[in-house]
Amino acid sequence: MKKTLIISSLIVLGSLSNGCNSVSENKNLSTEAIENPATAENPNATEELATIQFESTEHDFGDIIENQSVEHVYVFKNIGKIDLLINNCEAACGCTVPSWPRQPIKPGESGEIKVIFDSTGKNGNNNKIVTVYGNIPDGKIILNFKANVKALPKNNNQ
Repeated sequence: MKKTLIISSLIVLGSLSNGCNSVSENKNLSTEAIENPATAENPNATEELATIQFESTEHDFGDIIENQSVEHVYVFKNIGKIDLLINNCEAACGCTVPSWPRQPIKPGESGEIKVIFDSTGKNGNNNKIVTVYGNIPDGKIILNFKANVKALPKNNNQ
């Protein structure tokens, strides 16, 4: 009886840990997998994907002053045939904070991803990326921006 209980417990724990890994590794679940749980076992079974088209995936803030926060809005349109679902946006470092629409973007509709860059401690040339995950080809697209952060002028009165 004890042996059966231990084996059952190990099986349950093993399946829980496998389930967690598979969810965290697959950031590009289609809306079909969300709307129809039967497809969640094979999220790539749906051949239809949304198509996201950005006005531009790059931005240059130019010269900015240290400790300044600047923002840019990347405008996009869903030119696909199904709803676009952005699952996540990840910045490469903590100095960059993206925000994105949480609701599905219908075919033909537009949306925005806003990125705020805090230049504190980032003197010099900076090239940063934000990765957008969704039900799109390749599961992700990269947004880039750059800024040349100039140090604050030193106060000679001190």
